[in-house]
Amino acid sequence: METIMETERVYFVRMNEKYVDFYVENMNNPEIYQYISNSPRIYTREDEMGWIKANKDTDQFTVIEKVTNKPIGTAGFHEIKNETGEIGIWITPTAQDKHYGQEIIKRIIDYGYNVMNVKRITLKVHENNPRAVHVYEKIGFYKNGRPKKITDGIGNPTRSIHMTYRKERRN
Repeated sequence: METIMETERVYFVRMNEKYVDFYVENMNNPEIYQYISNSPRIYTREDEMGWIKANKDTDQFTVIEKVTNKPIGTAGFHEIKNETGEIGIWITPTAQDKHYGQEIIKRIIDYGYNVMNVKRITLKVHENNPRAVHVYEKIGFYKNGRPKKITDGIGNPTRSIHMTYRKERRN
């Protein structure tokens, strides 16, 4: 499998059927879908296979930990519109709290500006995920717009915060 890009501790490969069971397991984990979905849902293997086929040539990646050679999450661009790329990320609970998020997001930002030639990078994050909001702000994202009332992936009311990256603060 071809490595598209890497950091010190991870490398990024295209979405792949090889990891379908990893995707299904994690997409059905409330610790993940609570913060990336707007409604409760069970994802099947068939759902994920369809998603892989539909997105295999996009700029969405499986993130592989170099030490174990195992997937730890996904990250990439979900939408590109008017030279603006919207990114998304999730990391499996066993790999959280190890600063992978910052490392991965910084690399995705670099990829967006230098490979995809986007002019602006945005994201959406659930307000009830303060750890993620903190990481995004630390990297250089700022909140813009009015948070929209939504329901999270387990049915709790929350808000969707829109954030934009401050390019001039890039590390």
